[in-house]
Amino acid sequence: MFKKLLFALGVFLLCAPVASAAPKTFAVLPFAVHGPQEYQYLSQGIQSMFTSRLAASDQLAPIENSRIRQAASALPTDQAGADKIRAALHADYLVWGAATIMGQECSLDINTLDASGANQPSPLQVSLNQVIPSLEDAAQNVRGHILGTGPAMAAAPAASAASVQEPVKPISQGIIVNETQANTAYANPSLKYEDADSTMGRWRSPSFPFTSRGMVVCDGDGDGKNEIFIMTESAVIVFQVEGEEMRKVTEFELPKNRNYVRLNTMDLNRDGTSELIIAGVQGKEPKSLILGYANKQLTILTDNIPYHLGVLSLPPTFTPTLVGQKTGRGKYLNSTIYQMIKKSGSYESGPALNLPMGGNVFNVTFLPHEDSYQMIMIDDQDHMRVFSSTGSLLTTSEESYAGSNLGVDYHEVPVGLQAPKSNVVPPDRVFIPLRGIASNLDRDNRFELIISRNISVSAQFFSNYRDYPQGELHSLYWDGVGMSLQWKTARIKGTITDYCLADLNNDGVLDLVVSLNSHTGMAGFAHKKTMILAYPLDLTKTNDEIQKTEQ
Repeated sequence: MFKKLLFALGVFLLCAPVASAAPKTFAVLPFAVHGPQEYQYLSQGIQSMFTSRLAASDQLAPIENSRIRQAASALPTDQAGADKIRAALHADYLVWGAATIMGQECSLDINTLDASGANQPSPLQVSLNQVIPSLEDAAQNVRGHILGTGPAMAAAPAASAASVQEPVKPISQGIIVNETQANTAYANPSLKYEDADSTMGRWRSPSFPFTSRGMVVCDGDGDGKNEIFIMTESAVIVFQVEGEEMRKVTEFELPKNRNYVRLNTMDLNRDGTSELIIAGVQGKEPKSLILGYANKQLTILTDNIPYHLGVLSLPPTFTPTLVGQKTGRGKYLNSTIYQMIKKSGSYESGPALNLPMGGNVFNVTFLPHEDSYQMIMIDDQDHMRVFSSTGSLLTTSEESYAGSNLGVDYHEVPVGLQAPKSNVVPPDRVFIPLRGIASNLDRDNRFELIISRNISVSAQFFSNYRDYPQGELHSLYWDGVGMSLQWKTARIKGTITDYCLADLNNDGVLDLVVSLNSHTGMAGFAHKKTMILAYPLDLTKTNDEIQKTEQ
């Protein structure tokens, strides 16, 4: 039942109608929830729903959540306590209350307090499966009470032909935004229909006779133009796009007998050129390296770094930072994560990071949220976990994200015991998820997470089967209850191996760049090939013209 409520909350949150008038300030407090632990999410869920519904009117202005948290360190238990919070916030109206859940019944006590101290109670007694419709009616009644329009919104007059808005200009012809309404896409129409031309609005390279393990697009030599760096199991190959042609520049052989699992880029010495950071493993121990690019050649700057290396944009400035960790004693990547510091030509561990249990240098993304941040983590089953900045688990997705076929073979044994031999007991495989990208392409006050979703029916039943025949890229945002879909690419045939936001062909237009390997079927007799896709993003129409849809 609570999963249905969670889904319905998301639908309700995204359905705010439009109104207009002079602004009155209001605040909605988290609701006290008396009942089983599984329904505690309703506290902030009801708050977010009421705020979204009331803020849809131009006549009402919500007070920032950060101010509400400061003023309401404890929820009020009576009208006097609520009035003190309203006065501290200098709000014209305060909405507060409680939800009591007993069995399949829910009692809702909704109060609206105005500046004169008058309180308008709205008690409701409903069954659990009627909570969401009842809250919608209650929100309309509260808005009607504040605006003096009666218990519910008056029906809006039918729109004339002249008042019908033009469809929003898509940011790319290869991205689906609204799967339920035609001609209202922001991003790419080919993301809307199953029979749409999935090649529309994107550029595609020729196929290359190697298998990609990672890709970055950056200015490696400081000439003001981006290069494409593709990592295979034994080399890094450099390309550049000139016109419509993707031309190979050079190829660099990586040190042998290592398993390369992640390619990152970062300007380590702040000189305007980006270095390549490659996380590698030899046996079970990390052995990473850093490459530089100059005069159309790659060279090793630092080798044999005994850490799993990654790049995380750390709060509060969200500046890209080099991080690293050792191999764990029990689980492979259960170890302390450090900021890496260069000393005397080598890299050493610096300050430790505080991440939720299970977080590592490969599976965590920091997502700016209001005046703080959230931590997005991909767990061992490829499910997405969302944590608050204090480490509290907010939600876990039912869908899988960022799945990859890159991993490390390792025996996970309790501390103090010796690992069995591989020829006696097959080792476990620790898979390394693909990256998440925090972005704000629509330039509003909310950041989104761009992340892959490789799709395979077989992978749902066989945990080690990771040869995905197709995939998508999703842009997700926090709706107050969970992660909801803003847009996604049309279904891509092949296995997504990496992606980034960069100007691929140096034309001044930001692209969503995707690296993928061809799918050769379960038998896998054919050799896999790599190709690059690019979705040019038109960001000239963004902000309030974005339509966000439910996942």
